[in-house]
Amino acid sequence: MKTIILTLSFLYFAISSIAQVKYEKRIEFAVKDGYSNEEIYEFGNKGLMMASKKDDIVNGMAEWKFEFFNTDLEHVKTEKILIGKKYFSDETYNTDSRSHTLFKTKKGEYIIVSVDAATMGITKVKGVFPKKLNVWDMKIIGDYAIFDSQVKKDCFVMAVNWKTGKSKLIPIILQGYKSKNIDIQNIQLLEKTKEIFVYVEAKDGSKKIELYVIKINELGEKEDIYNFSADISKNITSISASPIGENEYIFTGTYSTKSTSMSEGLFFSKVYNSKVNFINFYNFLDLDDFLSYLPERKQKKIEKKQDKKKDKGKELIINYNIADHDVIIQDDGYIFIGECYYPTYRQERYQEAVTSTVNGATTTRYVTKYRTVFDGYQYTHAVIAKYSKEGKLIWDKTFEMWSSYKPFYVKRFISVAEENNETVDLVFISRGTKVYTKSFEMKNGTIIKDTNSEIMETSYEGDKSKKSFSNIIYWYDHYYLAYGEQKIKNKENDKIKKKRIVYFINKIKY
Repeated sequence: MKTIILTLSFLYFAISSIAQVKYEKRIEFAVKDGYSNEEIYEFGNKGLMMASKKDDIVNGMAEWKFEFFNTDLEHVKTEKILIGKKYFSDETYNTDSRSHTLFKTKKGEYIIVSVDAATMGITKVKGVFPKKLNVWDMKIIGDYAIFDSQVKKDCFVMAVNWKTGKSKLIPIILQGYKSKNIDIQNIQLLEKTKEIFVYVEAKDGSKKIELYVIKINELGEKEDIYNFSADISKNITSISASPIGENEYIFTGTYSTKSTSMSEGLFFSKVYNSKVNFINFYNFLDLDDFLSYLPERKQKKIEKKQDKKKDKGKELIINYNIADHDVIIQDDGYIFIGECYYPTYRQERYQEAVTSTVNGATTTRYVTKYRTVFDGYQYTHAVIAKYSKEGKLIWDKTFEMWSSYKPFYVKRFISVAEENNETVDLVFISRGTKVYTKSFEMKNGTIIKDTNSEIMETSYEGDKSKKSFSNIIYWYDHYYLAYGEQKIKNKENDKIKKKRIVYFINKIKY
C-alpha cells in the first residue's frame, strides 16, 4: 500500500455546535511514490477502496492496485491486477456493493473489472466491441453494463453482461426519422425502480427537436417508448426522471426556445403511464437571485438588458446547463436541486508537418498551429426550489458553489444530508478548501443555517496548506468522505519535510 505518513490519529474536533460538522479521522499518503491516478470508491458501511496505477510499465503490463479500508480508515487489504499497457481506464460506475471499471483499447478491445465490496474479490471479463462502435457513459443495471454507443450515424444501446461477457446491441430506431437525424441525449439509471431511461433527440429539418423516452429493464430489453415533447413547443435540452409511484414520474431539466444544446430555463413536469400530465417552464432570470454569484457590476448590467427586453415585450435569454438531482418528495410538493455549470475551452498549440517539392527535392517543415480543446465543466452556483403538486414554483433560492476543479463529465457536487417536510440540509465543498452546510426551511425557503468550515485540516502543528484539490461525497449514515491532493508547508516542525505533497482522506460526521 502507499506509505502512510500520518499515524492514524483521531482529530475529533467539532467545528461548531451550530454547524454539526466534526472531523473524525484523517490519513495521508505520499504522492509520487511510484503510483498515480488515485480514485476513491465508497462502499457505504462496508468501507472504501482507493485505486491507483503504477507508473512503471513492466513487460508490456500495467499494474493497478486496489487498497481497501474499513469505516475507521484502517487498511484491510491490498489487491493488484495486471492489464495490458494498451488498455486505458475509460468509464466507471460505483454502488455500495460493487465498483465497475471499463478498460478499452483504440481497437475496441475491452475489459470490465468488477470489485465486490463485501468479499474484496476482483473479476474480469474480456471482449471486443463491434467494429467502428464507439461507446461511452456506462451504467450498471443488474448483471448488465449499459453503454451509449454509435456506429457512424446509427445509435445503439450496448448491453454487456459483466459476469459472462455476453453482449447485445439494441438499435435506436424511431419511425419516420432517418438514423442520421437521431441522437442519444443521455442515459439515466433509476436505481430505485431498476430501469434505464434512454433520452433520444429526433430532428425533422425544422427548428423543433422532438425528445423521446425509451425505457429498458434490467435484462437489457426495451419496455416502452413515447414522445415526451409531442405537445411541447420548446426544445428540451436536458432531462432526468424521478419515480414517485407506479408508472408515475417527475421529469425535470432545462429547455431552450432555439435549436441549441445550451439552455435558458428550467422545466418541471409529471408523467403518468407515458402521458405528460403537465409541464411548466421558468426562465433562469425569473428565479430569485440566479445571478447572485456574479460580481455586482455584472449583475446590474444583465438586469438592465432584461429591463430593456421587457419594455419591448421580449424576454432576455441567458444560457446555462443544469445538473439536476432526484427530486425530493414532500407531503405538499417537490424539492428540486440543480447545480449550474458551463463548458470551458483552452487553446492548444501543436506542430503540423508541411511537405513541399521544389526541383524534384522534397522538404518537410513544421508549422505551429492552434486548436480549441475542451477543458472541463466549471460549476458556479446552485438552485434549490420548491414546486407544488401541480408543478407551480412556490419559492427558489440560489447560492454560490464554485468547484475547485473542472470535471470532464457532468457530476453532482452537492450531497443531501437531511431532508423532511420541515427542512432540507445540503453539504458541499466550494472553492476547494471549505465545507459548506446550508439548511432551508420548507415553507418559504428561508435559510435557517448557513455555515462553513475549513476542510483542509492537516496532520501536524505548523502545517499550512498552500494548494488543494478536494472533493466530498456521502459515505454512510451521517458520514462523508473528503479527499484530494494537498500541498503543505511546515517551517516549525523539524521532524517532517518542510514541503510535502500528499493525498488525503478525511472522515467527516454531519
